[in-house]
Amino acid sequence: MKKKLLPIALATGIVFSGAGQAFGATGTDIIDTGDNYLGTSYQYGAPVGSTSSFDCSSFTVTVFKKYGISLPRSSSAQANVGTTVSKSNLKVGDLLFYDTNFNGVINHVAIYAGNGKMLGAQSSTGVAFTDAFSPYYWGDRFVKAKRVLSSETPKSETPDGSAYTVQSGDTLWGISMKYNTSVSNLKSLNNLSSNTIYVGQKLKVSGTTSTAAASSKTHTVKSGDTLWGISIKYGTTVSKLKDANNLSSDVIYPGQTFKIPN
Repeated sequence: MKKKLLPIALATGIVFSGAGQAFGATGTDIIDTGDNYLGTSYQYGAPVGSTSSFDCSSFTVTVFKKYGISLPRSSSAQANVGTTVSKSNLKVGDLLFYDTNFNGVINHVAIYAGNGKMLGAQSSTGVAFTDAFSPYYWGDRFVKAKRVLSSETPKSETPDGSAYTVQSGDTLWGISMKYNTSVSNLKSLNNLSSNTIYVGQKLKVSGTTSTAAASSKTHTVKSGDTLWGISIKYGTTVSKLKDANNLSSDVIYPGQTFKIPN
């Protein structure tokens, strides 16, 4: 996605690197960056700058800082910046705030990942995707959401929408989310042998691949993976993943190899 300098008033409580400006980022950029830390352990009071462990707010600080946005250190302070958005108007990349003790004090923050999911550092799981409004826990503890990203959507498609010009900060995962496809399909369409792309590169984003290529898609589970995260990465659903691999539960383990359904 094309980067754009966005002047934002310091009065909001957000501090930006370099002349009070921040590079624009989309919600998929934020989730794509956070996804790199899946499985990282939880440590209360983890030092900002460390990526070997996180607590909830050091995780959001780290992810947003990649795009020039320096959030306050604590979840309660982060809840005072940006623009308040309703639960019904959430966008990927919004910050979600919770009061886990029911004492009127916000003490947890995570990033909205779409489809009712959030990405964040939790004491029980470390960095992971989870249900943002689960009736069994998070739903009752949700307090509010804040938006600190620009609402503008950068565009760099060709007129027929069948090709995309890579911009600074783009990743194959982010592009696949934008065009509702999968990383594997993008690589097949463009004869890519790795996930490396470069600014100015023209990528096909629609079309079909050979049956052999489509049927050869597999994913090897790594620490921190979830069925939901894998389904998002490949543009499929948890149900289809389970059916394709004869899974009777959502439990998966590192080293397991999955067939990715078409």
